[in-house]
Amino acid sequence: MPVALLTDGAFATDVLAHPGLVVVDVWAEWCTPCRALVPIFNTLADRYDGRVRVAKLDADANLETVTRFDVRALPTVLIFQGGVLVERLSGARSLGSYVDAIDAHLARGGEAAPAVPSMARPIAPPPVPATTTADSEAIREARELLSHHEAMLVFKHSNSCPVSFTAKRQYDQFVAANPGVTTRLVIVQQERELSHALETVSRLRHESPQALIVRDGRVLWDASHGGITKPRLEQAFLAVRPPG
Repeated sequence: MPVALLTDGAFATDVLAHPGLVVVDVWAEWCTPCRALVPIFNTLADRYDGRVRVAKLDADANLETVTRFDVRALPTVLIFQGGVLVERLSGARSLGSYVDAIDAHLARGGEAAPAVPSMARPIAPPPVPATTTADSEAIREARELLSHHEAMLVFKHSNSCPVSFTAKRQYDQFVAANPGVTTRLVIVQQERELSHALETVSRLRHESPQALIVRDGRVLWDASHGGITKPRLEQAFLAVRPPG
């Protein structure tokens, strides 16, 4: 049986309303490790035909779902049981790893599994490091940035990394097209203390380039490297925008 293709518009019907087990491979064209899962998911679709719905979701084309379920790395495999997210597997894994996970859920025989909590999380103020005054000021600035009351884009850029320059062009295009969005550009080499402080306060491992959408002390969305594109940034802001 072929792997089903999912979209934002049909996700509620194809996944959340499905009474059984649904395994979703979240991937992107630019993601090299995602390619390793193509034959694995074809095998899974054949192996569990009639018992498990095996599907894939293009992250770039369906950011509403990606944001809703806090997908922060690719590939990520989401397992739903009766419309509830019950397991999240990040990174490319072996066929056996996915078989073990699926078999474990099938063995429950429909018994409800505990839901996986959202990865969006309140950011507790970390202790201010007892080092330099500059470090303390950086921690305070990082807290203030992440506590902005409206959705804000924080973009970390390295001026010595070719990948970072590519992402910076995407960021610049987004800023030019969306003048109403509050942004903060952090040049890593010039603001190293702030870059480290953002890692400490957000509890996200530092990457460069890295984009964070933050509001009220929460990281609502983040991406790094090839995952930072103007369309993805625009879709992310649409997804986190309050209704009305």
